[in-house]
Order: sequence, then C-alpha cells, then structure tokens
Amino acid sequence: MSSTPTIACLTGSGTAPELMAEALYALDAVARVHGIVYEQVHAPFGGVALARFGQPVPTSTRDAVLGADAVLVAGAEEPALDDVMAELDLRARVTRVRFGEHDDVAFITSVNEAAGEWTVTRAFEIAESRRLRLACVGDSSWCELVNVAAPQFEHVHLEHISPKDAIPFAAFNPARFDVVAVAPTWAEGMVEISAAAASHRVAAHALLAEHGPSLFVPSPDGGFALAGHGVVNPSSMLFATALALEHGLGQPAAAATLAGAVSAALVEEPVRFGVRASSREFTSRVLSSFQLAMKTEFA
Repeated sequence: MSSTPTIACLTGSGTAPELMAEALYALDAVARVHGIVYEQVHAPFGGVALARFGQPVPTSTRDAVLGADAVLVAGAEEPALDDVMAELDLRARVTRVRFGEHDDVAFITSVNEAAGEWTVTRAFEIAESRRLRLACVGDSSWCELVNVAAPQFEHVHLEHISPKDAIPFAAFNPARFDVVAVAPTWAEGMVEISAAAASHRVAAHALLAEHGPSLFVPSPDGGFALAGHGVVNPSSMLFATALALEHGLGQPAAAATLAGAVSAALVEEPVRFGVRASSREFTSRVLSSFQLAMKTEFA
C-alpha cells in the first residue's frame, strides 16, 4: 500500500452516479472523524465509458484500477464489471450481511477452485479479527481444506455444519453465525437466504485479491428506473464503502463506525425511498448517527 492510500472509484450508468456521490460524501465524513488521509481517482466504466471513449473499460480506467489500493464500484449490474474483475488477482468473495443494529455475518467463499486454500486461510484471519468463531459449510473436499488450515489458528473455534442444517440457520437464525467459510456450490444460496430473511438487513460484497487491489461492490439495486430522481436506497453502497475501508485501506475502526451507523439508521426509522426520504437525507441520517456515537464514546 502506498503512503497515501488511493481508492479508484468506478461509476457506471443508471443510479450509479447518485450512489457514488453518497458513498464519497460518507467516506469523506468518516475519514475526517478518524483522521484518515486518502486519495480518490475517478474512472468511468460500462455504458458511461462506452459513450465517452468508445469502450466500456478504457485504458485510463485500467490504469486507475491497477494503481489503486482499493476499487469501489457503483454499478454492480454493468456487464463491464466482469472485464474489471479480470484485471485483478481476485481470490475470495466476502459477503457481509448486517441485520438489526449490531448483528453481522461474513460469508466467505472462493472465486475459483484454485483459490480455495487461500480463501480458507483468509476466512480464519477474518474470524481472528472478529469473535474467533468460524463455521465450515460444504462438501468433504472443502471441509478438508478448512481442517488443514485450522492448526495455524488454534484460538478460532471451528465447527462443521452440513448444508442441510446451515441453510435453515441462514434463513431463520442468521445470528447463529459469525464467519462462515462456505463452499462455492452453496455460497450463493446461503447468502441470498440470509440477506432476504433478516429484518433491517443490508448486504455488500468484497472481492479480495492476494496481490494488488481488492474490489468492493454493493448489491444490485435493480436500477435504471430510479435514475436521476435522488431516491435510490444508498444503504448497500455505504456498506460497500465500509468494506473498502476495512479490507482495502486497513481502517477497521472507521469501517465499523460507518457500517454501524448504516444499520442504526435503518433500524431507527426504516426508509421508504421516494415517499419519505431522498438518498441524501438517508446518508445525512447515517452521518448524524455515527458522529453522535463518536461524541458519546469520547465524552
């Protein structure tokens, strides 16, 4: 990582410009609170880049991505995202689901079969930074990878849960988990069930690289219909920004501040976008929430 870390901000079309604006508004605020110095590099991709440069991922965007410490994407549904991902050494997908005000589950799976060992090690490391609990869900070959890595992390409590038991837990009792190392076969289903079942939930994704920058993206918002109206729900984008702080810039305290404030804002008063709140009103509520929490902590 460079002396001044850099976030490459990739903004697609549709609601992406509005989401990126909210993310950077929150990022600047939390950076001031925690005394973080960082740089932003803005690079278009997808439909916006195609209209301006004639290609969805121009050379300038590739250079910005490869020169960054973290890549924050607004535009999860842009087909060009696959081209960006192909430029990076991505090994593991971490999907974080927050629900209620404090509960938080991390689901970790490998991007491809060759990355399984690296992913499992990363899962144990993430468990070490949290509550020292790791659940393994998958077939025998996946569980063997987990068992081989386990002796290096003797302080982490490891349990094996069969997929047929883990999926109901994900649906009806996601707080049963903390960190879940889940085989790719089962990962998508478990994540979707957990995110859909939890109340006041917000989910976002981190694609972790062994070398070079990792990539951070919100859940798809479905969104061209809301573009330009200022009412798209920014909660997942803000959570993706928190993941970029934690896994991209190495700022876990700032990440926790932002993620917790997003959850608190959702719990305090669920937002009916387009009826009761605009995107900026929700983000402002988030910032008020974490600034109040910081004042209380240091009072």
